[in-house]
Amino acid sequence: MKRVGYIYDFYNKSYVDKQYQALEEEGIDTIIFEGDLENDEKIKDSSLTEIVSLLNIGDQLVVYEIQCLGKAIVQLGHFLELLQENEIELVIINKKEYQKKISNVDYCNLIIDISDAEKKVISERTSRGLKAARRRGKTGGRPKISKETVERIKNLYNDRSYTLREIAEECKVSLGTAYKYAQN
Repeated sequence: MKRVGYIYDFYNKSYVDKQYQALEEEGIDTIIFEGDLENDEKIKDSSLTEIVSLLNIGDQLVVYEIQCLGKAIVQLGHFLELLQENEIELVIINKKEYQKKISNVDYCNLIIDISDAEKKVISERTSRGLKAARRRGKTGGRPKISKETVERIKNLYNDRSYTLREIAEECKVSLGTAYKYAQN
């Protein structure tokens, strides 16, 4: 079993030092540091997503605190699911007193559940907001262009005397829109 420590680069240098010291005290062999600290042979520059590919089934990713992963709750949920899929254990060194009563696995499952709930809340809010906007007469997305403009784009393109950029400027549409209708 391999134990890999991870340090997220916070602006507070003393907190970064605190993380490093705690990981060393845990006897971590490899410490992966995300940031711009001076390198030595025990520290490797990397990103958190690359760590999963370095670890095997049964290995441990060790962090000082959960916020040391540097992720928002939904991102954290996705990352913890990735660890679970790869059967990699997340070990959190410094947990609050009430958190110490639950295992790291249960703690991660709780965070994943909270993350899923957050996604549902965000989705519901977005859906309600879109419905409210529609009731007020607002529609989302790109504005539709008239059939006349579409025909004009096609005619100018078929004349072969205009570039797509000139057609877009002439018809007051984006280059992508001109391309889309010229190719049909």
